[in-house]
Amino acid sequence: MLKDPKKAPGKMPRPSAEWNSLRQRSAQRGVALVSMLLLVALATVLASTIVQDQQLVIRAAGTHLDRGQAKQYALGGEELARQILHKDYLDGPEKDHLGEKWAEENLTYDFEFGGVNLKIIDLQASFNVNTLSEGNPRRSSSRAFFSNLTGALFLDPGSVELFEDWIDEDSELRPNGQEDFEYLSLETPYRAGNSLLSDVSEAALFLDAESFRVLKPYLVSLPSPSSLLNVNTIGAPIIQMLNNELTLEAAKSIALFRDSEEGFDTVEEFLQTPELAGLRIPRELLGIQSNFFEIRIIARYREQFSYLRSILYRDSSGGGSLILRRDFSKMFNSFSQSFPDGGD
Repeated sequence: MLKDPKKAPGKMPRPSAEWNSLRQRSAQRGVALVSMLLLVALATVLASTIVQDQQLVIRAAGTHLDRGQAKQYALGGEELARQILHKDYLDGPEKDHLGEKWAEENLTYDFEFGGVNLKIIDLQASFNVNTLSEGNPRRSSSRAFFSNLTGALFLDPGSVELFEDWIDEDSELRPNGQEDFEYLSLETPYRAGNSLLSDVSEAALFLDAESFRVLKPYLVSLPSPSSLLNVNTIGAPIIQMLNNELTLEAAKSIALFRDSEEGFDTVEEFLQTPELAGLRIPRELLGIQSNFFEIRIIARYREQFSYLRSILYRDSSGGGSLILRRDFSKMFNSFSQSFPDGGD
């Protein structure tokens, strides 16, 4: 009698076709589940990346808009300065002095979510190097003043001829000057300006570094070669350089008296101060009004800052003003950058 093979010892029963089918379907469901989980994970990563990129774009756009608004605040600060100077002219066109509103050390205005800081500087409180041009009828007096300036600063007085050769339109070389030939022989060649200096920084092209560093605080370049020094705004060092026999202490005394009296009403009143008695002062270089101003502006909108330096001309016959130049690139550390909260 044959034994049933299904019950033969040591042998496992074969799975039925139905069992194999169930096992295959189970494996397929497992693969499908893993695939779905991978797709969900990938979709989550992609969605997260898209959201992050979107947030970066929104943040960058917000920063760009805030920066643009800060720039507009800076331009608004410039307009404020123009209005201050116009009102100053209407209140007293006869003279400009350091006791007036425009001369306040720190003018701060609060706007929504920010504000502006202004500083207005009288450019006619410094020596205008363009008065050394041949078109200035007072050129000889300007040369004498510049000689006093370089002497007081222990610099070569011959540097005045470097300015004159740079400004004049000819190619004639002065004893201590330089013209195109000298500049073209440099490692980085260039030509002389042959025109008025548009900015004092041009002087770095023909002065040595030390002379430029020492002279720069006392110099300015104005488009008018006949501009005058305002005796009501010049500092003690400039007063001292009106005559090489004048001491700095005497110059400080004049400035202190002037500021306590809201300036001199006439140049003659300035010349009659006891400290100037017996000294030859170049009257033709002096005035009591100013036409050229520098406006320094720091503006903030939210977390963005904008810096603006504007050169302004104010007409002495009606008080109207004209912006001659703007520079958004310069950052200032010379006056406070504190701002009110402004609703931020």
